[in-house]
Amino acid sequence: MLEFYKLKEFHIRKLEEHIREGKVDREIIHIIKIINRFDAFFTTSSCAGRIVLIRTPDNLKKQEKAFIFKSHQVVKFDEVWNTVLENYNKYENIWFKQEPFIIHVVCKNLKYANILLKISSKVGLKHSGIISLRKNRVITEIIGNEKIETIVSKNGKLLLTEEYLKELVNEANKKL
Repeated sequence: MLEFYKLKEFHIRKLEEHIREGKVDREIIHIIKIINRFDAFFTTSSCAGRIVLIRTPDNLKKQEKAFIFKSHQVVKFDEVWNTVLENYNKYENIWFKQEPFIIHVVCKNLKYANILLKISSKVGLKHSGIISLRKNRVITEIIGNEKIETIVSKNGKLLLTEEYLKELVNEANKKL
């Protein structure tokens, strides 16, 4: 168990450093600090959720995807629309996505991972689960349910109207 606590100490130090540097989403700091107060848990990474535009080729190789717009906060329609207009004819496909919050939590053992996942399920976070089992720790992923994903353009052709994108942006902002 000593290894677990050394890892926890290391990650807590890194977290505090990243908070000072502004590298942690403000909206999620309170929750990760609560999790880190418990003896049997510590967080390794987190995201408060985000709204993105991603360009992808038709063959959908992950390494070829790239962000053309990304925000971890509420966005203005104009900034998303202008990015779409500037890019839709440059790439094979552009996708609009609103992604939920995500927190990676290291648990001391399987017993504590199970407790954390039961709590997550009870509050409606049913897509959470174990992502890695190691000798001295279990890594879980706590993830929100709210998301939007739709194609915006294909082969240089815009597939949605300005009005429809306004609605997507409004709905995505509500879910953040």
